[in-house]
Amino acid sequence: MVDKTKKESSRWKEEVHEAWRSINLEGFCAQIGIDFQSNFERSLQSSEAKSNPYPQYRWEILPNTRIQTGVLHLVPPSMDDLSTLWEEWFIEEEKIHHHVLRNHPHDLATGTWFGESADTDHPREVLGIHWYHSNDADLRPIRFR
Repeated sequence: MVDKTKKESSRWKEEVHEAWRSINLEGFCAQIGIDFQSNFERSLQSSEAKSNPYPQYRWEILPNTRIQTGVLHLVPPSMDDLSTLWEEWFIEEEKIHHHVLRNHPHDLATGTWFGESADTDHPREVLGIHWYHSNDADLRPIRFR
């Protein structure tokens, strides 16, 4: 039984690795000054989750009209859940940002954002929803901690 659990655990981690490779996340991190190994690779490997804590989420780097290097998005599969989480990483004015956005008010929120349907800088899935965001100094994905 332990062997099966270990295989399932490593399978979801390998799927995350494949998603990262397909978008060249390591190269994106290097370009904007994020330490890929400590913030992504090690946090993934040290995650004690038995299954992917981001089921059906999509890792995507999108161009942005204001941010030359683009923005890394961790896009939720659906907005039907009342506690949806969306994360994004980018560099702006030489400062790295890790925005943690939730579709409900929360204690850490420092602002709100609403994406209009004409917005081309953000994933379509997150538009038309009122988001409550904070800028997290910890660059590791929330659910890998």
